[in-house]
Order: sequence, then C-alpha cells, then structure tokens
Amino acid sequence: MIPDEIRKTWSAFKFYTVLLILFICTAYFAFMYGNSHFESQNAKISTLEHTMENLSLDNQRLTKQLNILGVELEVQRLAVKKSQQMLEQGLANEAKLKEEIQFYQRVMAPELEQDGFVIEAFEIKKSLSDRAYWFELVLMQQDKIKNVVKGSIEVSIIGSEAGKPKQYSLSELVTQESSELSFSFKYFQTIQGEMILPENFSPEKILVKTKIFQFKRKRGELERTFDWNIETLQTSTE
Repeated sequence: MIPDEIRKTWSAFKFYTVLLILFICTAYFAFMYGNSHFESQNAKISTLEHTMENLSLDNQRLTKQLNILGVELEVQRLAVKKSQQMLEQGLANEAKLKEEIQFYQRVMAPELEQDGFVIEAFEIKKSLSDRAYWFELVLMQQDKIKNVVKGSIEVSIIGSEAGKPKQYSLSELVTQESSELSFSFKYFQTIQGEMILPENFSPEKILVKTKIFQFKRKRGELERTFDWNIETLQTSTE
C-alpha cells in the first residue's frame, strides 16, 4: 500500500506532521466557509426581518386608514339618512300646511276658490316705455285634480280718470304681442303680456273674472280682486 511506502520513505514523525497540517488546513477552510455562509444567512435573515417589520408597519397604517375611511363613510351615511328624513319631514309638513291653508281658505274665503281652481296671483312690473307695464297672471289647481280645465278670462283695471271712477278691460290695453286671455292646463298656467295705460288714468285695483269649463261643461265661475301695487299685489280686503 502507498501509506506503507510513504512510511518507509519518510519517518513516522514527518508522516504524522503532514497529516496534521492537512487536517488543520481542511478544518480551517471548512470553518471559514461555514462562517461566511453563516454570516450570509444572517444578513438574509436580517433583511427579511426588516422587510417583515416594514410590511407590518404598512399593514397597520393601511388598517388605520381603512378604519378612518369606514368611520367617515358611516358618518356620511348617517348624515345623508338624516338629511333625507328631514327632507321627507319637510315635504310632509309642507303638504300638511297646504291642506290646512286650503281648508281655511275654503272656510274664510270660499270666493277665492272653485273646486280646487285658484286665481293664485297677478303681478305687474314697470316697462321701459311710458305708461307701459308687464303683467303675469298665475292660475292653479290645488286639489290634485288630474283633469284638464279650460276657460276664458276677463280682466278689468279699475281706477280714476279726471277725478271720476273709470275702468278699462285688459283686452283694450294689451299690445299685439301679448298672450290671449284664455287658459287650458292640468296643474298651473301663467299668462303674460304687456299693457299700456291711458293718459291721466290712475289704476287702483285689478278685477280678474274666470269662467271654468271641464269636459265641455261649465264647472263654475271665479273672480278675485287685487290691489294695484307694482312691487307686490295682495288680495283686496273687499
């Protein structure tokens, strides 16, 4: 065998010395390799731990933001619900007040209403031309009647001229561009136009008379008197 030959060639001391040196070198290189691998693994573990820590912090931050958004969404939902309830309550109160107004109107001023048909308002504004005024007549149905009503309107401007009582029909005073004094509607209608007052005539009141038809049958008549006021026209206390 080769070891026997080496042993014969070298002395026992030299042989074992070489073996010891080889063993020490092998152990040293193995230790160095293992230590380097250990440090590499520790570095990877440290990096992974740092990454996990950052991910944990990000997760906490996102969870906190999600909770805040959830609270804000719930607050907004409650606010919208409350607003909707307030709106519904307001509409209900408005409908109730409307019914009460209509009831008292029927009791206190039945002449102002005819089966839900109402002469709501007559408004006037000064025009740029001398003695010229824009007018707007508003007609309504208040009792949720779904049928169309038609009819004719007669408007008289009452006042004084040269110190004596005088009245003019609106049809005598309107310009050619004005609307015809008739109506046909289901819920409401406005009639607008321009009128020119005669010289020396001082208007005091406006008398509106209507004849109401439905299904080609006369439903009734209604009239209402307004005080002449360019800013606001209120019903006369007559």
